[in-house]
Amino acid sequence: MTKPAVNMSVLESIFGDDKEICRSILAEFVHSADPYMFELSEAFEGKVADGVKSLAHKLKSSSRTIGAEVLGDLCETLESTAPNQNWELIAEQQVAVRAELANVLDYIKSA
Repeated sequence: MTKPAVNMSVLESIFGDDKEICRSILAEFVHSADPYMFELSEAFEGKVADGVKSLAHKLKSSSRTIGAEVLGDLCETLESTAPNQNWELIAEQQVAVRAELANVLDYIKSA
């Protein structure tokens, strides 16, 4: 069985039944996703391994906060791969991160 794009119990464990705060946190995630991905793309295109690592770390933290566990795991893999500067592998992982981010955003927008 595959994990859901967002495990809402993660947010609920932090904020309880306060749906308004949960919606606010999810909205902030949606708002920050595009700038993170833009910066990640720039770091990748410029072959700036520290930039890729830093952006993957930020997105990992945000993802795990909202319960986007699969996305968080993909970001962790990208974060640990970046220092090796294997740009072919980084490219593949970036594609996986983008695809899962799209799943997470779709989930949030439909919730």
